[in-house]
Amino acid sequence: MKKNGIIAAIVVVNFIFQTSLYNFFGLFGTIPNISLILVVVFAMMSNGIVGGVIGIVTGILYDSMMYNVFGIYTLMYFLIGAVVGTYSKNMLRENYLAYCLVTAISTIVMHISLYLILFFLRYRVVNVSNIIGSIFLEIIYNTILVVFVLRFIDFIFDKLNIKQN
Repeated sequence: MKKNGIIAAIVVVNFIFQTSLYNFFGLFGTIPNISLILVVVFAMMSNGIVGGVIGIVTGILYDSMMYNVFGIYTLMYFLIGAVVGTYSKNMLRENYLAYCLVTAISTIVMHISLYLILFFLRYRVVNVSNIIGSIFLEIIYNTILVVFVLRFIDFIFDKLNIKQN
């Protein structure tokens, strides 16, 4: 129960920072998606159910602030959390490269699915060639930052004597 409370607190505090503070630290007009990194990290530390629940909570927070259409981010974060959590037992959880690879793939999947969903909902989406550079930059940011986020979460869990698995 203590672990779930800490995870929820980290997700909510990160969401507050993501929507307000992180915009000042963007490079080349792109900010990393720490919320996606947290969904991937917590899903890989646990299972598909916990990853899906964390994805739903994170997605609901995003949908309440970002879009007129409610549920797009909830669906994407849920699917990413559930799939990553389901297959996390087959991955080497101690390897940072696995976290980096899964984060990069999740970022790509999130942007492709967001573009397709908005396209089929007939929203005016910008030309892909205009945003491909910022998406590529976000993939690089997320891939690098996942190591630091993972170390920070390990540090918090160690200080609070919380078992990760």
